Amino acid sequence: MSLYKAFDAKSENPLVLQLQGVTLRPDFESGLELQEVDLELNAGELLTIQVDAATRTRSFASMIQGILHPESGIVRFLQQDWQGSDYQRHFWQRSLIGRVFEGQAWIENLNVDENVTLAARHHGVQVSDITSSIQHWCNQFGVDKLATRRPAFVAPATLQIHQWIRAFLGNPKLVILETPLQYLAKKWVKVFLAAVSELLNRGTAVLWLDSRTDLPFCDVVGPCRHLRVDGAKLKTINAGHGGDNE
Repeated sequence: MSLYKAFDAKSENPLVLQLQGVTLRPDFESGLELQEVDLELNAGELLTIQVDAATRTRSFASMIQGILHPESGIVRFLQQDWQGSDYQRHFWQRSLIGRVFEGQAWIENLNVDENVTLAARHHGVQVSDITSSIQHWCNQFGVDKLATRRPAFVAPATLQIHQWIRAFLGNPKLVILETPLQYLAKKWVKVFLAAVSELLNRGTAVLWLDSRTDLPFCDVVGPCRHLRVDGAKLKTINAGHGGDNE
């Protein structure tokens, strides 16, 4: 597929995500607003965006996936935009993006394990083909097996960890994290940062949206940059490498 050729994993830090002159108007009062923003994110790089505590990032994350469109500007994933009616290409692009949602994340009439594998199955992946990936992330997060009850009967902290597993399954080229540590005790921070480091080492680009300022992103092993939303612009907090690359 020509799109896959555009993403050459052998090239040095291939460009995964690009926003060019993007203006996003929120569809509700607390939604994230952007005005003529430029942004680039390469393979194997972590980019964090700090937002105000009251800001909702769902529309922004959906724009990155091509589900919503900006008022103006271009969003490119793997050097291809989301414009036009090439729905087969868009479908394939979305299969390469994992996401941890800030709000409602589950189909309530499906068990949690069915929810976890739904996106992969929707994109034509057999559950047997991702069994080893499921087991790997279950082991990483101390989960004996995926929960088999409806989401309403599973604790919020457990649901959040299952969101991680779902987002990391397979070999995503981009993972979008919206407040990924909500509902979880402080002890999980180190575990989660280790998982993010593993993703970066695999060449996955990670976009992390959060209002917290106390997270030790320096513990992430891999290139990382930190931005904050200032008005409707993105401003650099600092730049560099995490972990033992400092």
